[in-house]
Amino acid sequence: MDLIEFWERSKVTIDSLVTKFVDDVKDWEVMEMSKYIMKDGKRFRGTLVFLFNDALGGEEKNAYQGALATEILHSASLALDDIVDYDLTRRGMASAWAVYSNRRVIFVSNFLIPTALKIISSYGKEALNISIELWKDTAIGALKDIYGDKREYFKTVELKTASLFKLPAMLASFSSGKKDLIEKLLDAGRILGIIYQLVDDYVDCVKLDPEKLVGSAKQLFELTNGKVDPFVVNKYAELKSEYLKLISLIPFFNEYNELIMALPDFLTMGLLAESGIKNKLF
Repeated sequence: MDLIEFWERSKVTIDSLVTKFVDDVKDWEVMEMSKYIMKDGKRFRGTLVFLFNDALGGEEKNAYQGALATEILHSASLALDDIVDYDLTRRGMASAWAVYSNRRVIFVSNFLIPTALKIISSYGKEALNISIELWKDTAIGALKDIYGDKREYFKTVELKTASLFKLPAMLASFSSGKKDLIEKLLDAGRILGIIYQLVDDYVDCVKLDPEKLVGSAKQLFELTNGKVDPFVVNKYAELKSEYLKLISLIPFFNEYNELIMALPDFLTMGLLAESGIKNKLF
């Protein structure tokens, strides 16, 4: 099985978990908006829970709650980001706030976030506490994304994006019963999240006029004086090397090593292919 096959299989499972979750919401209006907010996601972050869990010898069913909670938090964060950024579309559809109003979406997000944290609490107090800290980091990162400058670029992306990559990697340590690996898995998630946002920002720098850039993409453009290509190529190579060195220290089952090693390229190629600039960097 390659990484695409693993992701596609995991996505089917996560979609069913999401469907059951929203169908069980008692209030019909909250259910309707929750269903819309969580519709059609790639489920990649939830897949990370499954991948790291399985690679560490965990039972996949023990990762269900972690994958679901991760997807709930990610979807809620996107719904709130769209309000802040005035984005009218998400995943090829109208953004949730454009359909239901920003007030309603904020209220529903305020329902989804503690619900996800309650789900995470099934893994114990330590998992919950770490998750709360990571969610707080996303809030700080969102502020830095709007009000920070180029000097804080990597701090911004680590907080606003990598926190929700650290989360699924960390939860896999609990679902697999390998809590001694929490720090290493958090670090693996951190690097993957930085890679993801770096390439995502690169895409914006290539496709948008400089005056239309906002947030971390604008910070990246200013940090590099517009010379984003060589900077991103070199930084990606550095981050990938750091990631491969780190995961070599984690006792994954052999059959999963290639899948986990492929994650940086999988993320990068996916973003570039989706944007239509697949071969511009690599």
